[in-house]
Amino acid sequence: MIENTREKVLLCIDNVAGFEVLQYLVQRPDADVVGAIVHPEKNATHLEQIVALCASKDIPVIEITAARSRFDELIAPLAPDFLVSIYFDYILDDRFIKLPAKDAVNLHPGYLPYNKGFYYYAWAVLDGTPAGVSIHRIVSEVDAGPVISQKLVSVAGTDTGDIIYDKHIAASVELFQLTWPSLVAGTYNVFRQLHGGTRKKISETNKMLEIDPHASYTARDLINILRVFSVAGGGGCVMQIDGKKYSIGIEFSEVVDNRNQLLGKRDNYLVW
Repeated sequence: MIENTREKVLLCIDNVAGFEVLQYLVQRPDADVVGAIVHPEKNATHLEQIVALCASKDIPVIEITAARSRFDELIAPLAPDFLVSIYFDYILDDRFIKLPAKDAVNLHPGYLPYNKGFYYYAWAVLDGTPAGVSIHRIVSEVDAGPVISQKLVSVAGTDTGDIIYDKHIAASVELFQLTWPSLVAGTYNVFRQLHGGTRKKISETNKMLEIDPHASYTARDLINILRVFSVAGGGGCVMQIDGKKYSIGIEFSEVVDNRNQLLGKRDNYLVW
């Protein structure tokens, strides 16, 4: 009788998506999480939940700077079958990429080859590129490895940034759960990214956040800029007016009665 094997998994995780993947894997009979590499506390999210769950399962938690500086001592002995990166913002060098016996994979919250880098959810709307999430093999060049699986994300015309972001989180976790059995079984395929795709620098996003009151925008372009950087209760864009800087965003609510379009009604409005 052949015993079921458990794949040794080294996680590199942050964010609620990383935490939920950790929750998923620790419950799987075919996975043995041997370690979790995390962000430094100053820029980590859901770190307390990750640490608490790992402590309950005797899984070592290693901060990325320690993982890099003490790789031979802390990381190499873990000897994982898979390295899995989920919403992890730090570049992994070749020591990490070559460590797993079977594969190193990353979940990128963009529909590769589009929207590599940060603010993927905003640029999918602003550039009119597909919104989605991808699992790909990790190579030395960031977000450039062959694709294993993908899932499109549906973005409505009234979705604001927080809604779009949350949709990508949910799709990321769902895609990983759908893909993991094929990783274990070794039945997955990889597909070359067909072209260079798109990548935006942080400086390009920062420039987009500055609304020029003297510039000309189409109504649709301005609405899209405002909405993709808006979150519940506030806006991410800023505008200089009469020497003062203001936060500016947008909210939507459906108009069910034309009489409610009178000035001052909170149906469709800009928040200054």
